[in-house]
Amino acid sequence: MIAPGGRHPLAAALVSRGMRRGIQRGFNAVRLSGDAEALRHRGPLVVCSNHPGWWDPAVFAWLQHHFFRHCRGYGPMEAAALRRYPLLEKAGLIPVDPNDPQSLREFVRTARNVLQQGNVLWITPQGEFADSRVRPIRLQSGFAHLVRHVPSVRLVPLAIEYPFWNENRPELLLRFGSPVPVGDGERVRCVTTRMEAALTETMDALERDACTRDASRFATFVQGRAGIGGLYDMGRRALQWGRRKNFQPRHDP
Repeated sequence: MIAPGGRHPLAAALVSRGMRRGIQRGFNAVRLSGDAEALRHRGPLVVCSNHPGWWDPAVFAWLQHHFFRHCRGYGPMEAAALRRYPLLEKAGLIPVDPNDPQSLREFVRTARNVLQQGNVLWITPQGEFADSRVRPIRLQSGFAHLVRHVPSVRLVPLAIEYPFWNENRPELLLRFGSPVPVGDGERVRCVTTRMEAALTETMDALERDACTRDASRFATFVQGRAGIGGLYDMGRRALQWGRRKNFQPRHDP
């Protein structure tokens, strides 16, 4: 079966690997909160995430690689920006110009093809960067138009936060909400409202866990290097050696 949107497996693998390496270098840990029911579902899925920062596409690549290897991952990208990085289109990003009706129609056609083949579409329907604490959550309705006539599609809320805890790099905290089924021909406003409520509930639950700063409330998948490094950690190491104790660079309990 031909991959939609000109996606090439080698390009997709290279871009995904680079993004995943960025996650490992950029964060102290990747932690998942809650019971990830969404991970037990096969496609087609549309993962609707909040949009807290620049790292979001790399987060999607990491999640796709670790939890959705049984299918391909795709996502939209502003057409003008994508023209500067043609490799990204071969990696599964779909160009869209929100001001061009023809571009919007082409995006919908390609995205529906993606879903009909049982794949995952990763989107940020807030449409712009937004702090994780901002309420109420307001989503653009384009995703609702997209999924109304795709049989068996499920919408999956995904909450993301990038807080600093005890180390010099931030935590990557994630939580999937329960998948939201979509009825054939269901009204766009109804789909959008239900997804706003589901994403709000998921973000609130992640916020409660994040505020505890308790790693035991999460499943930890990546644990990066810790400590401050340099002369400071050399001194701490020497002090622990003098006490005949093992040196632990982490500040976590």
